Amino acid sequence: MAATELTLRRNAEMRLPSGEILRADIWIPAGEGPFPTLLQRLPYDKSSSFMTQSAVGMEIVRALDLGFAVVVQDTRGRFTSEGDFEPFAHEAADGAAAVSWVRDQDFSNGQVCTYGASYIGATQMLLAQERPAGLVAMAPQVTTGDYYENWTYRSGALQLGFILLWIMESLAPSDVVRRELDGTDRGVQLLAQLLSDPAKAMEILPVRSGHLKQLAPYADDWLAHPTRDDYWEEMNPSRRYGDMEVPALHIAGWNDLFLEGSLNNYVGMRTGSATSDARDGQYLIVGPWSHGNMSDWQGDAWLGYAAHSAVLDLTGRQLEFFSAAVAGRRPEMPRVTYFTTGTNDWHEAEDWPLPGVVETPLYLGSGDAGPSTLTYDPPVGEAAPRAFVSDPLDPVPTIGGATFLPGLLVARNSGHKDQTSVENRDDVLIYTSELLTEPCTVTGPVVLELWASSSAVDCDWTGRLTDVDADGVSVGIIDGILRSRYRAGARPAPLTPGAPELFTITLGSISHTFGAGHRIRLQVASSNFPRFDRNPQSMVDPATATIADFVTAEQRVFHDAARPSRLLLPIV
Repeated sequence: MAATELTLRRNAEMRLPSGEILRADIWIPAGEGPFPTLLQRLPYDKSSSFMTQSAVGMEIVRALDLGFAVVVQDTRGRFTSEGDFEPFAHEAADGAAAVSWVRDQDFSNGQVCTYGASYIGATQMLLAQERPAGLVAMAPQVTTGDYYENWTYRSGALQLGFILLWIMESLAPSDVVRRELDGTDRGVQLLAQLLSDPAKAMEILPVRSGHLKQLAPYADDWLAHPTRDDYWEEMNPSRRYGDMEVPALHIAGWNDLFLEGSLNNYVGMRTGSATSDARDGQYLIVGPWSHGNMSDWQGDAWLGYAAHSAVLDLTGRQLEFFSAAVAGRRPEMPRVTYFTTGTNDWHEAEDWPLPGVVETPLYLGSGDAGPSTLTYDPPVGEAAPRAFVSDPLDPVPTIGGATFLPGLLVARNSGHKDQTSVENRDDVLIYTSELLTEPCTVTGPVVLELWASSSAVDCDWTGRLTDVDADGVSVGIIDGILRSRYRAGARPAPLTPGAPELFTITLGSISHTFGAGHRIRLQVASSNFPRFDRNPQSMVDPATATIADFVTAEQRVFHDAARPSRLLLPIV
């Protein structure tokens, strides 16, 4: 095979209308051209092969071999690019400017495709709403189109672990150097605490402090807007699917904290994009992966070689999608490809949500003198509620789930994890089904409808679905939370102490098979820390609460005929 000469242009400059210069690295394949171009815009250093290739499932050399040029650009205010970095704020306009700039280059044939994961996926969603000329396809991976819900908050609770880890691992270290801060700076001192002992630093109260504002001014803005308001809506592409007209390959993970955002992007663009071609051009891949971990080992389990993104060949799938888009043909891939845990295998589907899924209720029962139950039969007559005491200063610890605790590049505490230590706590209620006589596959969104009361004026309600194997080991599958003050919407409303109410808690979406001889279990509690911040249970703003604001609460869960708490499972 003859040697091939490729061209690399380092630090190519693009001037924004506001005057700042953004810099990009450009790979140009051999040949006369012009070429279609893959564009990635990231805040994580364009010179990092891990962030620009491994973490996003794209091998640049293979793209070049297929005749694509590749442009990787540092976003505004990051690494080689000028300006100030404000997450999300400038990505729509800057992204549209970048597409126009790429199309003006001598190597470009005018066709641009975008790709990348996490925040790089956010840059794509924000760009898509601008509908720039020449944008022919995108592949947003493990991301969301809503930066209030799913990214910063979930059902009113702050995603504390993610926010602090994102700042300390990915954003703040380079910002400290850029801003020339020294060890006397309060923000630098907080960063040192976070890096030396993240778990201890996450316990610092109040969460919203001068130290955090100095380290990450944008985070102070997020904490100042704990509800969906104009601040968030100005950068919410999920409200603008109707303005988008670009085919997209959405790549998600069942254990990724942005899973629901990825699924919402697919459904929203599949049903609401501006043109029929765009609506028909939506495709979805959901693997068993967590954020930062696209491997075959998730949580406590090895899921088999086929679970690894490299075996699925994400590079090949993305390049086929992009090749089809620039050629004006349909990609040679299923509409939906998804992995089912439990059986640990891949499936194909015509669409998402899956057609033919039956929403099946499992009712919580008090169990009388025995263990509390989950049963297909609704409760009859009266039954005593179950109770526990919620102490937010002794919260239920985060064990597994859609998180990358204790760090993005480790993901050791994400995914399906043994719940023994959680279920041994007095402040966690468990409800367990009978032994399954045949496998039960659940694929789709899981919802908990909980009749409950609290002695406090505010509290959180958490639910976790687990799989109990033949040896009695309970492994978490999916979990969710609801901050009670926001149960009716953005305007906070206190609880009436002691009064039962119906709370709807979205646990999240899964595809999992509970095997024969296993049991289905539900955990109910009132905290999940540090994945989510602690609720002081006193209607004080959790971001500014101090220890003096925290109160304990007696929680009651009801499961009688008049107040039938139930778990809704989408059974295939």
